[in-house]
Amino acid sequence: MMNRQAFFLGCVIPLRFPGIEVAARRVFSQLGIQCVDLEGYTCCPEPVVLGLTDREMALAISARNLALAEKAGADLIVLCNGCYETLIEADDALRHDEAMKARIGQLLASIGTRYDGTIKIKHFIEFLHEDVGVERIAKAITRPVEVPVALHYGCHLFRETQPVDTWRKPRMMKDLVEAMGARCVDYGLEELCCGFPISQFDKRVALEERLLPKLRAVGKTNAEALAFCCPACLNQFETGQGAVGDLGADVDSYPCVHVLELLALSLGARPADLCLDDRSGPTREFVECFWG
Repeated sequence: MMNRQAFFLGCVIPLRFPGIEVAARRVFSQLGIQCVDLEGYTCCPEPVVLGLTDREMALAISARNLALAEKAGADLIVLCNGCYETLIEADDALRHDEAMKARIGQLLASIGTRYDGTIKIKHFIEFLHEDVGVERIAKAITRPVEVPVALHYGCHLFRETQPVDTWRKPRMMKDLVEAMGARCVDYGLEELCCGFPISQFDKRVALEERLLPKLRAVGKTNAEALAFCCPACLNQFETGQGAVGDLGADVDSYPCVHVLELLALSLGARPADLCLDDRSGPTREFVECFWG
């Protein structure tokens, strides 16, 4: 059994995609990894707006969440791209900005807690790739994907606190999906934002200038499904495909599946086990066709 890990689920997964949480618990359990829940955790907080509005408050909220993992004696596996960026940036800031570290320390002390920066924080893609290993995962697959899949990495997956290769984690994601038996297809707009952050302010711009170009690019390939590692991006595609059609755009609607859902299915889970029967029509049909 590997050392204990703590899950950071974020907000979107429990509230919008509970099947991703179910998939994560099944996958990590089958791979022999002990994961603990962070009781009392809150929003990470959201990385785009709040961090710009009140950085000190955002860092304090992040530090409190990190302190929960530290108190539990567990490193942190983050299941959401946005949460990952928020938490890893907060940890980095508190390690290198002494004045801010002192101020945040005072705020945490006022609620009887502290964060010393003794834990590791990893995106689940990093953890599966580096700590579990692609070869081990490939050997565990019992029901491979075996279809062409287009990947949407999500903007925050490219985030690195050090000046290293920003494609490091996206390449890991591709390795993991291919280990499940899928054929990953390139469509040229992998780096383009899905439009989710913009949709909070202007839904039409988000659809026309972000989501629609990506769907048209994927439509020129033989991809049969889209795979994600970010729940917010998954939500933008699943709900946005219908909205794009309402704008008069003629594009295909694709099944949208999270990497952890794909991995759980390829390890033997049934679609109903992962709440996939509650998803959009194309997604339900896709998973029932291959794993029903």
